[in-house]
Amino acid sequence: MSVGLAVHLYDSGGRWIAWYRPGMPYVWNTRDRWIGWFPWSHESSPEPRDDVLDPSDRYLGTVVGDRLLARTARRPRSIPARVPEPQRPVGPPDIDRAMALPPPIGFIDIATHRLLGN
Repeated sequence: MSVGLAVHLYDSGGRWIAWYRPGMPYVWNTRDRWIGWFPWSHESSPEPRDDVLDPSDRYLGTVVGDRLLARTARRPRSIPARVPEPQRPVGPPDIDRAMALPPPIGFIDIATHRLLGN
């Protein structure tokens, strides 16, 4: 699988909160700290393919277009083999904001403390 250019992810207010590279399983915050991974990236349907787990394998959020949002309700699902902890990446250029959009029905913004990778 080839690795693409960085994809920036925003909250519903348009604030840049995370990024990832297509073809890689890792999601990073804006300070290049590993905050999640795509365990079901091999799935053919967007649900659960676009779901992200944090490094402790807890649900973090779902990529919805260019947004990283948390589902208000989701089905439990078994977690496939875990990915190894990544090396620190060279991050993408700083991006400040995108246009504010209300989250789709059934989604909310992810709590800021979850994005800090603590």
